[in-house]
Amino acid sequence: MKKSAFVLLGIVLVVVLLAGTLAGCGGSTTTTGATTATTAAADTGTTSGDTTATSAAATGDLVIGGVYGITGKYAGGEAGMGYGTKMAIEELNAAGGINGQKLVYDIEDTGSEQAGAVNAFNRMAAKKPVAIFNTCISGYTMAQLPDIAKAQIPTYCFADAPDISAQGNQWILRPSTPDKVTPSMAVKFAVEEVKGTKVAILYVNNDFGQVWDKFMLEWLAGQKMKEVANETFGPDDKDMTAQLNKVKQSGADVMVVVADPLTHAAILKQRMQLGLSEVAYVGSDAAVYPETLALLTNGEAEGIYSLTASVPPQDPDPKVREWAAKYKELYGIDADTIGANAYDAVMIFSDAVKAVGTDGAKIRAWVIENVQGYKGMGNTYRFQANGDGGTQMTVVQIVDGQPKILKTMVYAN
Repeated sequence: MKKSAFVLLGIVLVVVLLAGTLAGCGGSTTTTGATTATTAAADTGTTSGDTTATSAAATGDLVIGGVYGITGKYAGGEAGMGYGTKMAIEELNAAGGINGQKLVYDIEDTGSEQAGAVNAFNRMAAKKPVAIFNTCISGYTMAQLPDIAKAQIPTYCFADAPDISAQGNQWILRPSTPDKVTPSMAVKFAVEEVKGTKVAILYVNNDFGQVWDKFMLEWLAGQKMKEVANETFGPDDKDMTAQLNKVKQSGADVMVVVADPLTHAAILKQRMQLGLSEVAYVGSDAAVYPETLALLTNGEAEGIYSLTASVPPQDPDPKVREWAAKYKELYGIDADTIGANAYDAVMIFSDAVKAVGTDGAKIRAWVIENVQGYKGMGNTYRFQANGDGGTQMTVVQIVDGQPKILKTMVYAN
């Protein structure tokens, strides 16, 4: 979630998932772009988008910090952050850098743990990078917010919880589409377009899942409807048969599922095993991530729906598809929305530095003032004073094993 390690990613994730289904940190790496020395992935169990190491940044280089899970349960889901950021940095460096300065990507591993995320952010902030590209995990970001404010470094956050940008933190920039609309749209889609009349909700019991549950229940209440089942599971759970059996007993005809890639894959496998394939499946964005689909076989994902910001390989814009093809050539996996958002964020950062230099407050102010309606590889960006930038939402269905875009919407944030 490099190049020789990428082939191992799918194999390692399959082993991790199957082991969990049958039963149930803190390192730093640096890359300057084109010249990388890949470290071994086999010993870590699960690895993410940048396990590369090079010599330290030279004087005068612009350092971009990355804080996300290279190891642990979220490594696969966060892999795109590393890939997308690195791809953009390599392109910019090949073109001469930013204002003649080369970019260096320095990474701290969260270990896919909340305390690890806080510590990783503080280690990175102590190095004084020009910007930090931060984890996709909402609970981790919420725990980091006081340190983000203290560090006074523009921090691009890829986690989606609405509360992240509601705290008045003046250093947050969020390229991803926040979860203040997506959950309601997901359950609305399940009822109005999938034609579900008995809705079951399954969600991971953390900040991410709880936000989705809150907004979905509010939408159902507004329609004078009530879910027929409401089941939770832990972030590390792999056996969801108890929850799925309750869905089965409820008579649900559609389930809305909020999970990370490994858990979506586990639920989809067990859904088929329990004879629930006729119950429509509407998933959060990770349901159609390449990392998720790589773990599924025998039509286990066929026909499912998901709401995500984008699916770059299927985008109607030929420029986006061309970019996605290059991404796959480089990293051996299809681009997901996180990878595309990370790539776009580096390019937006580059434009800001070219315009106002490396002062953090000026960078953030420039982005908020000037990035209004920009169509990138992963989103349509319209930054607000609170730092929220992503405005795009795409409805996807898996057809013949591949994501098919049904429609894309851009909303006013």
